[in-house]
Amino acid sequence: MLSRAVKTCGLGLLVASALSAGERNPATDWMAEARIGAFMHFLPGPDTFGRVDSFDVPAVARQLADAGVRYFVFTLGQNSGYMNAPNAAYDRVSGYAAGERCARRDLPLELSAALAPHGIRLLLYLPCQTPNRDLQALQAFGLSEKPVNGDRKIDLAFARKWSEVIREWSERYGARVSGWWFDGGYAHVGFNGEIAALYAAAAKSGNPGAVVTFNPGVGLKRWTAAEDYTAGELNEPLTVACEGRWLEGSQWHVLTYLGKTWGRRDTRYTDGQWAAWAAAVTARGGCVTFDLGPAAHPSDGPVGTFDATQLRQLKAVAAAVGRQAK
Repeated sequence: MLSRAVKTCGLGLLVASALSAGERNPATDWMAEARIGAFMHFLPGPDTFGRVDSFDVPAVARQLADAGVRYFVFTLGQNSGYMNAPNAAYDRVSGYAAGERCARRDLPLELSAALAPHGIRLLLYLPCQTPNRDLQALQAFGLSEKPVNGDRKIDLAFARKWSEVIREWSERYGARVSGWWFDGGYAHVGFNGEIAALYAAAAKSGNPGAVVTFNPGVGLKRWTAAEDYTAGELNEPLTVACEGRWLEGSQWHVLTYLGKTWGRRDTRYTDGQWAAWAAAVTARGGCVTFDLGPAAHPSDGPVGTFDATQLRQLKAVAAAVGRQAK
């Protein structure tokens, strides 16, 4: 999602050999059982940072429970440099004061508490590199100001610093967070197996049972030896069939969007089209995460809440998958 797709994956450090049935990871059992989850791009910027304080956590939790999803993926931040939770490690390295770039309000902590009574797990989204539009942070973390396809080259020295940021969040949330979806794990930025292992260890420091994945770009593949499930970013998912729960040892998983693109609040397929595809996927042990667009302004509804039409469609798909599973 951070930049254009990586077409090939010929790096020996990245691509693991096919795993035998005995090596399939039971930590992902809950994903196959959950079947359907939701994803939200809530990305504050310099003019919208205050919306973190307006985010309606109880309303979002009620909507997700009503939709019938079993897990929710929430963004810590992305490109702007503004984060949805405090992080002293990030502040220390970047040189920003507390609350200047990392919100004082801790949305993941609040979301985990609100979702738990509904039996909904929380997962977190974070890029594999420092926010690429924040030059102060880029310099402080030792990255080049020169972009490569919109991103910066990374190396082990950088990854060790970024791992400390990841580790702080992981150890704060502990078992409240069930997994991580790392974006921008592209070959062209220097992402490799050693970096993946560093990030995975940091993400699991607070919860050894957490699942992780690293996005290589649009496509469906096992990308790293450190991953538990496929990142599975797909733009046209209805053309992709699930042949079984495991893809070379990774839990088969797809992340796609209900609207016309990421973060949109409209719909692009009918309930029937989505339901038929999702039911076929989950019948074979795969799972699907749907991106929905949040209300970014009070004029759209309580900040963070989903559009009624998208929510109705997600509920219809989850219900169809649930009926198929019985």
